[in-house]
Amino acid sequence: MLDLPRTGAPRLIEAVAEEYATLSPNRAIAALVPAFIVAQIGIQYGVPVSFNEIIISAIIGSGLAMEEGITNIDRRKVYFTVAAWIVSLVGAFLTTYVLVSVVGDAGVP
Repeated sequence: MLDLPRTGAPRLIEAVAEEYATLSPNRAIAALVPAFIVAQIGIQYGVPVSFNEIIISAIIGSGLAMEEGITNIDRRKVYFTVAAWIVSLVGAFLTTYVLVSVVGDAGVP
């Protein structure tokens, strides 16, 4: 049997399914439908969207919509996720800016 490298996919699936908010089958479907619609609208208008971020946001919204509300979601995990989204956005912007500045100064069109 091949010893393939392990990915974080099983851990990611567990985190999304259990740790952000508790989902029943109905709530999972209720989270996926708006996520699909938002992704399709983004695609229609040519806006780059992250389906992973849309799904996680929809799951968090589904958890907030329950009777338990904010106690139904893991706030710490949500805060770290939002912080990671912001850091990755700013990091990608700065990295691209620096690389384009360096390559542009090197005379490469």
